[in-house]
Amino acid sequence: MLPYQLRIFLSKMNGVFMKRRGRNRSQRVQRANEAIIYLSSIIVNPQVDIEIRHSAARDLFRTCTRHNQPLPEQLKNWICRGCFRVLIPGETARVRVRDKIRITTCLSCNREKRRPFSTEVLN
Repeated sequence: MLPYQLRIFLSKMNGVFMKRRGRNRSQRVQRANEAIIYLSSIIVNPQVDIEIRHSAARDLFRTCTRHNQPLPEQLKNWICRGCFRVLIPGETARVRVRDKIRITTCLSCNREKRRPFSTEVLN
């Protein structure tokens, strides 16, 4: 038997095709949102080991990409888009202000992130 015919044969039961389980989209989105919140809490917590925070940042980016969710606004400036590591000023990132533009440089991949400097929000 050919593989296709074998699959048809195995999916039949008494001459009737068996139904496949439907995928519950709302449950999948809910689990993704819970994972995003949990990973965000790990990234923000300074008492967690830095390597765990790096892997949480990578997993957060992959989860948001896979489920077509945006990165949380408060974490957009915390994650490097080049190497997906946590940007901590003084440890893993260098921050400079030039002409009212904040330049954050990742120390592992040297990628720069330029943001307008505002005195109201210092993220």
